[in-house]
Order: sequence, then C-alpha cells, then structure tokens
Amino acid sequence: MRRVAPVLALILLTALSACASSESKDAGHTTLTVLLDRDVTAAQKSAVEQRLRAMPSVEGVAFETREQAYEKLRKDSPDLVADLDPENMPESLHATVTDVSVAEAVDLVMGTVDGVEWVGLRIADADPLPSRIGAIVRLEPTATEKQRAAVEEAVRALPRAESVEFEERDAAYERLRRQCQGKGNLATQLDSQVARASLRLQLPLNGKGGTGLPEIERLDGVEAMRLVPVAML
Repeated sequence: MRRVAPVLALILLTALSACASSESKDAGHTTLTVLLDRDVTAAQKSAVEQRLRAMPSVEGVAFETREQAYEKLRKDSPDLVADLDPENMPESLHATVTDVSVAEAVDLVMGTVDGVEWVGLRIADADPLPSRIGAIVRLEPTATEKQRAAVEEAVRALPRAESVEFEERDAAYERLRRQCQGKGNLATQLDSQVARASLRLQLPLNGKGGTGLPEIERLDGVEAMRLVPVAML
C-alpha cells in the first residue's frame, strides 16, 4: 500500500482523535474511509464506489468532495488547515462495516483498487464509548528484523498496552481467509501480498492522557496503524 501524503496523514490523525470525542450508536462497527487519487478519473471513481458497495457488510457509502473535506477539517482542527487549500484535499468515500470479522480484509482489498490513494479503518464513534479499544500496528513489507524489534519494544513499553501479540504476515493472510469464508467472494479478492505482519494490542479508552500511538506510527518500519473494536483483534 502506498504511503500517505502529508495532507492525508493530517486527516488520519483527525479521524483517530474523533473516536475519543464524538458520539454515534454502534461501538462494534468500524468506519472505513477511502481516499481517492488526486488524478482519479470519473470511470475509476465510479468503479471504486461500486466495488465498495459490493463488499460484504458495508453500509452507508457516502461520497465526500474536496470542499466538504476541507470544511470538516477546518471545523474540527482549524490549525491543520492554515496552509492548506481546498483543492489540495482528496475526494473520498466513507462507509460503515458492520461485521468486524471482515473489516480488516475489506480495508486491505480496497487499498488495491485503481484510483485509491489510501484506505483507513477505525472504530466507529459511539455513545457510550467502549471501555477498551484495539490497535493494529502494521509493519512495512520491507521492515528489517531490527526495525521490527524496535517497534515491538516501543509498543510493549506503552504504559497502558495490554495483550500485545505479534502476527506474522503468512499467519495474518490465513486468518483473514478463514474469516472471509462465506462472505461473498471476499476471500478470492484477498491477495497474500497485501497481508502484513503486525503488532496487535488493547488499550483502555478512558480519555485520560494520550495513547502514545502517534509516536509509534512514526517509527521506521511501520506502514500504518488502525484503532479498531477489540473483537477485531
């Protein structure tokens, strides 16, 4: 999966922080955001939306324009848009994945679709908030053993991290395939090359202090981070 451009990373951070402050209704659901390439064609845009709508357990697909994305970011985090122009914002699709057992596979598959720049998955906003949240720290496919060890050490050193486990890429692929069985043709769409080794952990979600995860995400060898329902781990 391609690295996220700086402006897209800002949107990711805003989305992650929202899970501890917004209100909605389904703590067990996940929110999927698909950011489109800046030069996406109309045909690609249509194909991405159709592909997303065809995914199992995906509901509430909605398109967001550059202007809408800019206004949302300006309202939620005005300091982040001081030097940004609406034209620099990406168009995007947003949806809810109601079955946590397939959410990770949907995330990975959508990231391979032409016209997609980046896909993000996080726990859906909820009221009341769950007491715990899951975190998935995905490693780059080219991460060295030294980088992996450094990331694992940093994750285990997080003051509130619990149930930290490392999952190899092959094990991740086999687990995802099992979870996709009987979920339409999702299992056949899942390529082993998109699976990633990861560190998976739980954190209490009590609003006291930060999680420390933004620092983890910046470490060499880390590709992406997801905040998800504990059941997804």
